Amino acid sequence: MLQFDIENRSVWETLQGTKEPIIMYGTGNGADKVFEVFKELNIEVTGVTASDGFIRERYFHDFRVTPISDFFEKYENFTIVVTFGSSRDEVIENIKELSKKQTVLVPCVPVIGNEIFDRKFLEKNEENLNKAYSLLADEKSKEVFKNYVNFEFSGKLEYLFKMENDITDAFNDYLKLNQSESFIDIGAYRGDTVEQFLSFTGGEYNNILAVEPDSKTYKKLVENCKDLKKFEALNGAVSAIDGTVEFSNVAGRQSTIGSGIEIPSYTLDKLAEKFVPTYIKIDAEGAEIDIINGGKNLISEYKPKIKIATYHKNSDIFEIPILLNKLNENYKIYMCHHPYIPAWDTDFYCI
Repeated sequence: MLQFDIENRSVWETLQGTKEPIIMYGTGNGADKVFEVFKELNIEVTGVTASDGFIRERYFHDFRVTPISDFFEKYENFTIVVTFGSSRDEVIENIKELSKKQTVLVPCVPVIGNEIFDRKFLEKNEENLNKAYSLLADEKSKEVFKNYVNFEFSGKLEYLFKMENDITDAFNDYLKLNQSESFIDIGAYRGDTVEQFLSFTGGEYNNILAVEPDSKTYKKLVENCKDLKKFEALNGAVSAIDGTVEFSNVAGRQSTIGSGIEIPSYTLDKLAEKFVPTYIKIDAEGAEIDIINGGKNLISEYKPKIKIATYHKNSDIFEIPILLNKLNENYKIYMCHHPYIPAWDTDFYCI
């Protein structure tokens, strides 16, 4: 039994039982994954819509992509299934407005892997979910954890919006960066989180090492950070091994380790030979556990501050805090979700 209350029905069970027309909102990779699950569960889609700029004259899974206004004219009541991700204020506000008029659900499919967050998943991982929950350092983080699990399970937006907080508060309350930080940025993208780091240290720091596996994105990272001193960028991956790994060099959230071109790979312990980091950011599209395993010595001995994504794989929600606690039981682990639909931009802050 979980240590906190959980919704009675999963989003999949709710959709299986609804008598309302189901309108899919979104036509990307997430929608493809949802369609696959719907097929397995015999959930029928009535129509497909998209945001205004993505309507055009086109079809998606044999459905004509139709303005949502057409469905409001045709049906008195219907269920909108959101199958895309966005952190843009206007998009989130639009979905909030839609939820005032119709039922809106977000069936969560993992960024990496195919296992859905359903009743079977909850029952199988009950012990680990309880353990991860007990490891969190404050009640605020435990509330985030409860809402996260309920959102992933039920697809109800109310849980997502209840756990939001501003990233500035998380940095100020938990990380408390200073002007003597040595920073390793894993999944540095174009330098966005380097810029974020600089904003919280007043532009002062000891060292920055940024690692980005995607070659095109890496070039933009180097260009954007070319004026920084005591800065180094590596075009490679961070994983559990030193050597090489295969990488699907497609850019964005579909870029993963596992297949594709061969690129250099470094462990955190190896990177720490350059300098011992005081702060590490890890956002690696599903490689987070491997990265921690490759930094066992660093984490056990030095306990650097870590900000780590927890939403790429369903199991990250419990595997990450349990592993970090095993490596260094002195960590205080906090959990935050920053505005995004679905529950992307959810991180553990480990201090």
